[in-house]
Amino acid sequence: MAKDKPPKAKGIPNKHLHARTTFLYQAAAYLTLQTASKHAQSAASDTEHAHGTEQTKSRSQNHSPLALQLGSDLHSVSRKGQLRLAVDLKRSMCKSCNTILIPGRTATQLIENHSKNGKKPWADVLVIECKLCGGKKRLPIGAKRQAKKSERTT
Repeated sequence: MAKDKPPKAKGIPNKHLHARTTFLYQAAAYLTLQTASKHAQSAASDTEHAHGTEQTKSRSQNHSPLALQLGSDLHSVSRKGQLRLAVDLKRSMCKSCNTILIPGRTATQLIENHSKNGKKPWADVLVIECKLCGGKKRLPIGAKRQAKKSERTT
C-alpha cells in the first residue's frame, strides 16, 4: 500500500493571471498619476496659450498612451482568462477608453438625486465622469442591495 500524501493547500486558480492583472492596474495607475501631475504643472505655466483646437489637443496629450494601453491589456487579460475583477477595480476604470479614473485628475465626481426635490436619500447616485472621453458611470449610494432570490424569505 502506498503512503497517504498530505492534502495540498488549495490556492487561487489562475494565480499568474491575478498577478498580471494586478501589475497592469498598478502600472497604469502609476503612469496616469505621473502624466496627470506633469500636465498640471505645465498647464499652470501655459494658461494663456490654450485656445479652441489646442485645448482639445492638450486634453488628449495629458494622458499617457502607455497607461491607456495597459488598461486595455488589463481588460483583455481578464476577459480571456475569465477572471472576475474586483468591484473597486472595475469602478475605477472607464469602460470606453480604459483610463484609470482618479477623482480630480482624470475624473470628476458629483452626487445626483433625481427624486422629487431630492427627498429620497436612497435615490442618491454618484456620477463619475471621465475627463478624457466624457463617459459617465452612475453608481448607487446608500441604497441597500436586495438579497439574492434564494436567500429571501417569502
